[in-house]
Amino acid sequence: MKYFKQLMIAAFYPGNGARNALDRNNGISVFLFAILPGLSPNGNSIILTVSMVWAVFCLATRRFPLNLSKSDRLVAIGMSIYPLVMIAGIFINPQPFEGLGWIIRLLPFFSVWLILPRMRQSPNGRLVPLFILGAGIGMIATFFLSLWQIQFGFDRAEGGTTNAALLGIIGVLFGGIALLNLQSPKKTEQRIAVLGYAAGLGCVLLSGTRSAWLVIPVHLVVFLWYFSRHRFHFSLRSLAITSSLLLLGLLALSSVQIVDRIHTFQENLASLDRSDGDVTSLSARLALYKGALSAITKDPFTGYGPQNRMTTVLAEVPDSIRQQVSYTHVHNGFLTAGIDAGIFGIGALVLMLLTPVIGAWRKETGPGRDMAIALALLLTTSYVITGSFGIMFGQKALDPIFAFIVALICTDQGSTRFLPVVRS
Repeated sequence: MKYFKQLMIAAFYPGNGARNALDRNNGISVFLFAILPGLSPNGNSIILTVSMVWAVFCLATRRFPLNLSKSDRLVAIGMSIYPLVMIAGIFINPQPFEGLGWIIRLLPFFSVWLILPRMRQSPNGRLVPLFILGAGIGMIATFFLSLWQIQFGFDRAEGGTTNAALLGIIGVLFGGIALLNLQSPKKTEQRIAVLGYAAGLGCVLLSGTRSAWLVIPVHLVVFLWYFSRHRFHFSLRSLAITSSLLLLGLLALSSVQIVDRIHTFQENLASLDRSDGDVTSLSARLALYKGALSAITKDPFTGYGPQNRMTTVLAEVPDSIRQQVSYTHVHNGFLTAGIDAGIFGIGALVLMLLTPVIGAWRKETGPGRDMAIALALLLTTSYVITGSFGIMFGQKALDPIFAFIVALICTDQGSTRFLPVVRS
């Protein structure tokens, strides 16, 4: 309890002089943003929106300057090209006024211009550890909520997201972020790192999100790279024993969901060889992929605009199964971008996915750069892999999360050393 009392003081009462109010607000928003994704993704949208509006006011009243470096501007431009291309796709295609709602959804991608200068009002090395710690705490709370849902009749856990697939994406991303706190010299923070990662994996397994399962081995490679460059403050033997016990426990708790999802996938594969007219989740997605590819080849340069997305794709789906393909998106972020804005949309999407890696890579050499690269790789691989089989952007939770973490990656200098949140 003493640690958490000190944590509240560190997060909410930083006491660093004239910039105390801005720093305190930064700490609160970053800490809550890390905790909320699996519990209430709408909270992330609210935090980002409020941060953007307040940043506009502060910049207008010159409470802080628009101090973006050349690298920052490169990242912000990379983030902005995607929404600008999508907006162009809305207006150059039929029924542009039906696409006006999509413009609102694209606003989070412009947020780096506004929230990064605000984040810079906090000292180097303060916000990133706070975000990592919050991710661990949030994942632990989300796991218990997910476990409660499974115990009370949910086929797949959803946490507070109301969407099992979304919980899987959030679990694998924020669980991975939480594990980065293993390098903290504070034992409590180390425990939260391990439990937060285990809880994130638990959410992934309980949600039955198979695409998120594919991310786990890729993240392990990122962890091997990162932790090989930084020393631990604990026994590797203890970590191995604890990790093994937690893994066995997670497999036992989620075995029903794992077996069920594997069995469902096997049945879907077997149904592809039959011609009985049944449409499964897998066959529907394959039909959508073929329809999207066919549509893109017919108009590869301008696309059709997000307002005409599913109408266009379904027109390419065979009449015999069109009524049974009831999805509202293509289940592939790259194909979705191609439908919305053609090859320029795909190119803009690829650029945006690379911006966190570019921003991290351009930092000066040092521990801060290593941390930024690790965060960027965890973020980009999570979105690329899961988004190749489901939704990537155009979602009220995933868009703010991506934009906020990109800004956070740019915040610290490459020479910034990792410090625990509670330092006394």
